[in-house]
Amino acid sequence: MLLIFSRSVVLYFFVLVVMRLMGKRELSQLQPFELVISMMIANLATIPMEEVGIPLLYGIIPILALLILDIILSIINLKSVFIRGIICRYSKDNNS
Repeated sequence: MLLIFSRSVVLYFFVLVVMRLMGKRELSQLQPFELVISMMIANLATIPMEEVGIPLLYGIIPILALLILDIILSIINLKSVFIRGIICRYSKDNNS
């Protein structure tokens, strides 16, 4: 029981740091791809949290991969108007 509790605490703080690195504080600020990444991170964190036989790294490494993917997509989104239009579904009439 103590092992499950400690694993939960470690994963909670890890996911909290990852979400803060993504820079999103509110659900209303999320783009669709960021919402998908957030749901995937939550799912990846629950697997090693629930099953003691699965190492914590099996949850941490995919979460880090999703963080890197989110950062790369954010950079591409800033650099390319065309990609921003695809990812964020902005039209030429909507400049916000």
